Amino acid sequence: MNVRTRAAYPLDVTMKEALGHIAGGIPALIKLLFRLMKDRQTPVHIKIWLGGMILYLISPVNFSLKRFKRFPLKIINYLDDLGLILIVIQKILDTCPRELLEAYWDYKIPIIEWKDMIYKVRVDLQDLRH
Repeated sequence: MNVRTRAAYPLDVTMKEALGHIAGGIPALIKLLFRLMKDRQTPVHIKIWLGGMILYLISPVNFSLKRFKRFPLKIINYLDDLGLILIVIQKILDTCPRELLEAYWDYKIPIIEWKDMIYKVRVDLQDLRH
């Protein structure tokens, strides 16, 4: 199921280049998610994850912290949305069949390399903290 569990690390790119590739791949990721929702071959659990994420994001119900206008409290409303998006995307990329991901991925580098860029940035950021 998993394409591979670890990236071919270290990659021969700088963190700046990796971030550029990640940012450049976001439109392709959005297209990929929409295409997966439409495809009949997409496993049901992937569609449930995507549908649940979409319902959560468009739902008018959110933390009651919206009434607070102060910066630190106001940002919490966006962090929960971002966290959910990242978890769902990671779950989809880890469990979706490789053939579907590759068929619908539309970016200059293959999806496995794009995932490796994310892994590289995560590892490099963890190294900076220690």
